[in-house]
Amino acid sequence: MCHRITIDKERKLAEITANGRVNVLELKDIFLEIVEHEDWQAGFNMLCDYSGIENFDVTTKDIDDITEWQTSIDALIGDGRCAVVACRDAVYGMSRMWKIISSEHSQQICVFRQMNDAVTWLGNTVEE
Repeated sequence: MCHRITIDKERKLAEITANGRVNVLELKDIFLEIVEHEDWQAGFNMLCDYSGIENFDVTTKDIDDITEWQTSIDALIGDGRCAVVACRDAVYGMSRMWKIISSEHSQQICVFRQMNDAVTWLGNTVEE
């Protein structure tokens, strides 16, 4: 997996781009990298561009596990919004499952097929 994280303190936004083959351990690493980043503050919004993921090696059990694990860092993530952009059906479906299972957490998650829809939902202007 190849990924990039950019945090804009002014807009209170973390942009995450992931490409290639992705598994659940790599997703955990991304979240840890975000919350440990010097510019991150709990409550910032996240824009996850997963449109470049070619192989999403994540099972339904993995989604349960990452949701349970996410609870342990919930205070570090905060109550911001998380918009996921997923073009491929498998990535979209698993991301929607994550949204549904994690609906009890403080971070509100929504999954989109198009970047413009995600940006509109977040209420931020993102250069494409």
